[in-house]
Amino acid sequence: MIALYILLGVLGVILLVLILPMGVRLNYSANGLALKLVLGPVRLTLIPRKKGKKKEKKPKKPKKTKEKKPKANASASTKQPEQKKGGKLTGLLQYLPLLFELIGHFRRRLLMRHLVVLVGLAGDDPCDLALLYGKASGAVGAAIPLLERAFRIRRRDIQIFCDFLADETEVYVDLEVVACPLRLLTVSLRYGWKFLKTMWKLNAEKAV
Repeated sequence: MIALYILLGVLGVILLVLILPMGVRLNYSANGLALKLVLGPVRLTLIPRKKGKKKEKKPKKPKKTKEKKPKANASASTKQPEQKKGGKLTGLLQYLPLLFELIGHFRRRLLMRHLVVLVGLAGDDPCDLALLYGKASGAVGAAIPLLERAFRIRRRDIQIFCDFLADETEVYVDLEVVACPLRLLTVSLRYGWKFLKTMWKLNAEKAV
């Protein structure tokens, strides 16, 4: 009976892990780059790492020096690595449509919870700064529809402004991307089976 409870507990933990959203949160500011691992409501800091207390190093005892024997000629014993022969490019290209389809399905399974990008353009000359602002605004305006087509974005805030007091252009980025592991697993299994069928078909054609 205890073994059954343990098995049910393990299955419950696995199911919980598969259902909870997992992803990363990236933040770049004046303090540098920060990266966190997202596990449901939990945030685990990956970068920067917390600095622990340095342990005092004990002085090492001097080791006795041993006389080194002369090494044999290395050039005579070393063998040249065998040159690996690559496959045909046409064979690789047959897998690319399936690979692109898989990437597209993975991309649509990702959820961008929030995307915050603040760009402060720096410059002394107002005319040059105005031209730079126009180019940057045009690039962002063209990139936003492509970004929304590629990913599901819940909330975004992208702003470009001019800062005449700044010495150089400053950027603030706050991004969080998550996905449901269960959905990614189903996509992987489905396309893994498609990949195997494609590979078997190509191998059968080569054998004929």
